Order: sequence, then C-alpha cells, then structure tokens
Amino acid sequence: MNAKFKAALRMSALTPEGKVTKAETIVSFIQRNTNYFPTANLPIPLASVSTAITTLHTALLAVGTGTPGALSNMHEKERIVVSFFNLLRAYVEMVANNTPDPKTVIEAAGMEVQKTGGQTLVSELTLTALGNGIMQVSVPRNVGEVSFIYQYSTDSGTTWLELAYSKLATVSLSGQIPATVLHFRFAPVSKVKGAFSQAKSAIVL
Repeated sequence: MNAKFKAALRMSALTPEGKVTKAETIVSFIQRNTNYFPTANLPIPLASVSTAITTLHTALLAVGTGTPGALSNMHEKERIVVSFFNLLRAYVEMVANNTPDPKTVIEAAGMEVQKTGGQTLVSELTLTALGNGIMQVSVPRNVGEVSFIYQYSTDSGTTWLELAYSKLATVSLSGQIPATVLHFRFAPVSKVKGAFSQAKSAIVL
C-alpha cells in the first residue's frame, strides 16, 4: 500500500492571536502557489477566508475593550476560522496525494506534513453527511465480528475521541459544526480487538 501524506494545520494549541497569524500565513502561501491550488478549484473563496480572519481580529480587539459579549463572539469567530481552514486542509491533502511529490505540495500551502504509514487496514468506512451537523458511519461486518470500536478526530488524527463501542455496523455522530472536517476510524472486535482501520475524512454538512 502506498503511504499517504496528511496536511497538519497545527492550530489547535494556538491562541486566537496565533490562529490569526497562522491563518494569514497559509492564505499567503496558497495565493503564491496557484500552480498547485488554482483559485477556481478552491473549496472556499480566499476572499471569504480573509474576511473571516479579519472578523476574528476585530473580535479580538473588542475583547480588549471589555465590550459586553465580546469574548463569546470572539470564540464563535475563532471556530469559523478553524472550520474554514479544516476545509482548506482537506483540499490540500487531496491535491497533494494526487501528485508525485505530496510533501512539496503540502508545504506549498504553508502547512506541515504528517505522514501516515501503510501498516493499518485499508479503511472500509462509509461516511455520509446527513446535514444538520450529523455524520453517519457504516462498516462491513465480517464473519466472527461481534462489535466495533468507533473513533473520530477533529484535528486530522492527532488525537482520537471515542464515538461508540457498539454491536451496530452503522452509528451516527451529531451536534457537529457544518464545514468541519472530521476523521473516522474503527476497530472490529471478535474474540480479541482487531487493528484500527486507516482513517477516512468527510466534511460536516
């Protein structure tokens, strides 16, 4: 199996100010490398992304003045920026892994490279965005498998959260923010727990 490369934003640990700086850097890189990322092919216009960044910066300034409700507003704007960049990250990842040099393409977007080896099972996950922030996850049931461990990640697989330990081959995750990119994986359980599958991503609708 060919190794796949993942693009990492490394935004989750940054302060809101740090997210603004990181976001501006990524936009600048993408704008400079239209040979890899043609404007017409982007999943979201960079003008909209830049507006979201500016809005977050303005919200940060409002927090400093003590404006009522400014903090909660700032965090809402922060979530929007992160959602936009998760969408861009998924696009960059897709472009990169369809070229002979994925590492160069990811770095051309101002993102970091996180390589995943080919040691886990090929993912047989089926992901369906049902709308209203709901993701449906389905897996095939093979002979002897009595249950499944489902996990999901909001940070490109850096950390994994438990979704369900279930006998069902189809489960759902609700309450997610539209435009967020989520990764999912599963492990079958028979007499013993099997290896986790390769992760698969989808965009929340």
